[in-house]
Amino acid sequence: MAPGIPPKGKCIALAVWLAIMVPAMGGHAHGEDRALLVGVGRYAQLDARLSGVSLDIQMMTEFARLLGFESNAIKVLAHEEASTRQVVAAVEDWLIEGVGPDDRVLFYFSGHGSQIPDASKDENDAFDEVLLLYDAAIEQQARHPTLTGVLVDDAFSAMLARMRSRNILVILDACHSGSATRSLQLNPRSFRVDGAQVKFFSYSASIEAAGGRGRFDVMEPPNPGAADDNYVVLTACRDDEKTIATAQGSIFTLGLRQVVRSAAMTGDPITPEALRRQATEFIREQIRSDTVRFHPQIAGNTDLRKRPLQLVSLGEGSGFVRQEMETLVRKSHETIWIELNKSCFEIGDPLEISLWIPEPGHLNIISVDADDQGTVLFPNQYHPRSSVKRGRITIPGVHRNYELTAEGKTGPHQISAFLTRSPLNAYANGFRTPTDVLARLSPLASRSLALRQKQEGLAAGRVTTHIRQDGHCRQIHTLNPR
Repeated sequence: MAPGIPPKGKCIALAVWLAIMVPAMGGHAHGEDRALLVGVGRYAQLDARLSGVSLDIQMMTEFARLLGFESNAIKVLAHEEASTRQVVAAVEDWLIEGVGPDDRVLFYFSGHGSQIPDASKDENDAFDEVLLLYDAAIEQQARHPTLTGVLVDDAFSAMLARMRSRNILVILDACHSGSATRSLQLNPRSFRVDGAQVKFFSYSASIEAAGGRGRFDVMEPPNPGAADDNYVVLTACRDDEKTIATAQGSIFTLGLRQVVRSAAMTGDPITPEALRRQATEFIREQIRSDTVRFHPQIAGNTDLRKRPLQLVSLGEGSGFVRQEMETLVRKSHETIWIELNKSCFEIGDPLEISLWIPEPGHLNIISVDADDQGTVLFPNQYHPRSSVKRGRITIPGVHRNYELTAEGKTGPHQISAFLTRSPLNAYANGFRTPTDVLARLSPLASRSLALRQKQEGLAAGRVTTHIRQDGHCRQIHTLNPR
């Protein structure tokens, strides 16, 4: 049931697609495809906490699955697991040694970026760009501050050069130069953000004062656009802009997820150029700020920019959001009885949901449609509180001044109810504009449900129904009379 409805700084949040080529003949199966997802939202020795990085990892796991990577081919290193030693070892063992020329590789990083003095003297601006790993620390070298526990762009480029794969996608969501701004106030269009953060770590006045253009080496190939480059680079913003982390996830990563999910739902091909363009539209729609704007950029092989990415087709009832909801219901410790007012719905039919609540708590009802789009049916604009008492309830209920109707794409719709002991409000945490009665399920809301399931257990129930074209339910009733 879908709603009627989501100082200078140089930053880089980039996607490098090396040789996005599916063999024209032979039907090669990617048996050794490998993905490595790294997210650092807290640091052992630095006061540099970032919101939403765990959500970035969750979204990029879905992103990888939509690109056809199997679950057992996706390795995640998050927070404490993402030390320099562990990340370098995973790149060596998992990506360099673990894949062949015809296998695909995905590397993703979300966290802080920064710059350090260039020890090798190969940078025009005298600084190396770095990604901060969990053990990042500030040290003095030659009487100047620098960072250790980082992945330097030179070393990262050398790692890429040693990978045998001809199909490598790298996504880096981090800033590599900027000001000391720790938080920003944004007014996103369709989700709540209490505070936003620039993904750049400032530790030295000389770094800020230098004003260099902080770019990872892979962003500056010797012959831009050349046929032998075999890669495409997507950056979240220009060099004089900043990329942003929020409690709902990083804005660029949210945009990439949205674009790829939409392409997989519709079955439409998506090229790197279209990915950049549509991510730009997402950012422009979401960010309403006079001080923060950023625009994804594209570089690399001209032909590959126009070549569609390989995506998994989402058939009816096979989406990842649906699977996530099914898993939460299956793992629940207690059952919620749930029943609908009809077994078959046509577009516009009123929907009523009856439930038996086993104990007082906080109720959230999620509908997932045939396109794998999750919608929060309860709470909603007319009933914004999630708290409920024990006993039978009906939503909307006879005393409510609103009604729910069957809307959205025809096909199977799964409606799941979740009861938690501690407060949880998927409507407040969902994607919605001020005028939307219902909210779309956000990664933050679904992750919150998963965390409650692990911490305190859930009571849950679900029912599956169908929305059909006008007149089709009557035909079914005629063919199957009671």
